[in-house]
Amino acid sequence: MPHLSLAPLANQRLRVILVSLIMLTGFVTVTVAAAPGADAQQRNLVVFGDSIIADTPTPQYLVNRLGSLSSNSSLSSASSESSENPESSGSSFQQCPTSDNNYGIRAGRKLGLPAWDYSCAGTTSISPGPQFSTQVDRALQAGALTPATARVIITTGFNDTYNNGNQSEQQIRARFVDAMRPQVQRIRNAAPNARIQIVGYATITDHDHVCLVHLGANIHDRTYAPQVGYWERLSQDMQRDLANATGAQFVDMKPSTRDRGMCAPDHLRGWAGLFDFHAGPGNMPIHMTDRGHEHVANVIAAS
Repeated sequence: MPHLSLAPLANQRLRVILVSLIMLTGFVTVTVAAAPGADAQQRNLVVFGDSIIADTPTPQYLVNRLGSLSSNSSLSSASSESSENPESSGSSFQQCPTSDNNYGIRAGRKLGLPAWDYSCAGTTSISPGPQFSTQVDRALQAGALTPATARVIITTGFNDTYNNGNQSEQQIRARFVDAMRPQVQRIRNAAPNARIQIVGYATITDHDHVCLVHLGANIHDRTYAPQVGYWERLSQDMQRDLANATGAQFVDMKPSTRDRGMCAPDHLRGWAGLFDFHAGPGNMPIHMTDRGHEHVANVIAAS
């Protein structure tokens, strides 16, 4: 496959770009939840996680990120207003815009379950940023989790890899499980009949390489980025550890997406590069494409 060489890129610069864009980590205090649906006891699917599952539309993310710079009083006012006029579609959090076509929502449609989405770009559990626990708080307050809840989908962990680079792999894995286990238990307590699934990340790198620039006709760079490969493997281990520790089901997305990562051919690629207009529709660079979301949704629905 023809490819360009970006070897001259400084390693530090590459890491900054990737850290900034892979997960669009946001330091926004989540203050608002919409109460989806009128029947709190309906059989439903509840979505939790970071920007990968949220599929945050880039313009909305940027608008909300800029809005977060306003005063706390402004946010409090918005929180009060939104609580009185909750929205039943789109984002569950006013400060956490999500797509209405991400793989959590798509899986719900395929399963015939209304999906209540509490995911948020930049979500963390052991790092600064929007906390996973806040998503659970909002879901409980809104009555999204009940004995009628059929399924819960969780995708999170990647943001807690690069944000804790000064710690060993074992420390990060242990801390992640310690922080997330109580949250999974809170979910299970409220939704005892739900199948809780920890959905892993689809394939990103290709043997520790990323492909950031796609020019069409399968012409692209192939840039060595071992740190990103490490983060990808670490987050996979963190998620599997969490599933084992909580009795949840781990949905491993790696086998079925092995040839669909950032360096895959245009007609297969499920993970967009940084400059990539040839992998089909999608909401964010260095995130999953619509094709990728559809594939993950199909795997969830068939699981």
